[in-house]
Amino acid sequence: SKADLWSCGVITYMLLSSHRPFYHKRRKVMIDRIMRVDYNFDKDYWEPISNEAKDFINNLLVLDPKKRMDGGTALQHKWLSKEFPLSDRVPDQTTADAVQGSLINYKDTSQFKKIALNVIAHKSSTKEIMQLRKIFDQVDTSNDGVISFEEFEAAMKKMNYPMDQIQAIFDSIDVNRNGKIMYTEFIAAALNAHGHIEEERIAEAFDRLDSDDSGYISKQNLRDFLGKEGTMERINELMKEADMDNDGKISYPEFLKMFRQQTSSLIDQVTRFDSTGTSVHDGSLVGIDAKIPGGKYDSEIVAKAKAR
Repeated sequence: SKADLWSCGVITYMLLSSHRPFYHKRRKVMIDRIMRVDYNFDKDYWEPISNEAKDFINNLLVLDPKKRMDGGTALQHKWLSKEFPLSDRVPDQTTADAVQGSLINYKDTSQFKKIALNVIAHKSSTKEIMQLRKIFDQVDTSNDGVISFEEFEAAMKKMNYPMDQIQAIFDSIDVNRNGKIMYTEFIAAALNAHGHIEEERIAEAFDRLDSDDSGYISKQNLRDFLGKEGTMERINELMKEADMDNDGKISYPEFLKMFRQQTSSLIDQVTRFDSTGTSVHDGSLVGIDAKIPGGKYDSEIVAKAKAR
């Protein structure tokens, strides 16, 4: 919304100067400054800041929402293009190759594991998934934070994927079925490119789904997590995928087994395509001993889950 763009202007001002644009110790005076959009770049600490950056702020800190820069225009602003060019966000080739295999095999991943991977992706830090973020940026050519089918199709064609599989792969990644691949959805689909996901991460996903801390994932837990998308039919299907002893609830050992069995199966099936579109089996694309780098996670989470 236009209100969010105002906030972006305030945040950008603060990030570049370490000062607030309208601050005054008296609240009444500060509100008056906001309403008059009374800020400036006169202080010495603004001298090294480019005119493009100041122009970016000026176009966001506009009182009339109709005259304020919108999100699309902001993303295309010359300051962002100059300071953060897409060419600087190029992933390493090893990760790019591994992501190809992860994306095409994601369509064979169970719905329950996709939910778990989305939880893990959502909780992953930037440091952990930096290379995956770079690949997302390369596919998101419009730089709007989501991947359209057209963008996805163009990227897959460059990687020589068969046309008849592109739509199926796109649909499998689009978990919330809104016709676009959100950032978290993409990261979830690409996580297997890192290989073996640490058990702490899986335990965290289990605890997130076990929202009432009962030690099990129940149908009600899934209903609460999925919200309006949690139809009884979908919940029953999810339970079938992981409730191996058919007791109406999913224990941590069942959850872990479901996750690991699926991962091992997909690693064995990793496929890429050569320049002629012919599939080439290459199990080396995903290292079974690889781990998601970075991040500090409490080992007690795993101990807690194992004790259930």
